[in-house]
Amino acid sequence: MTHLSLTELATGIAAVVQGIALDFAARERLAALGVKPGRTVTVVRRMGARGPLQLRAGQTDVVLRAEDAARIQVSTA
Repeated sequence: MTHLSLTELATGIAAVVQGIALDFAARERLAALGVKPGRTVTVVRRMGARGPLQLRAGQTDVVLRAEDAARIQVSTA
């Protein structure tokens, strides 16, 4: 199992969220959208080398700033 940040995850690869190192309010907003530890997420696309990325959690798509995505740890099989 490989652990990495969401910004290091290749487009189209599914991974399981292991932890989110953001403030409480941001973690709660992400959890309401389905991005929380134990959930499988996929990076759908990137908007530039250091720009935001589009993330899919279940049927929900979320756009995250690269700074926030870097604080989300995921693991792949």
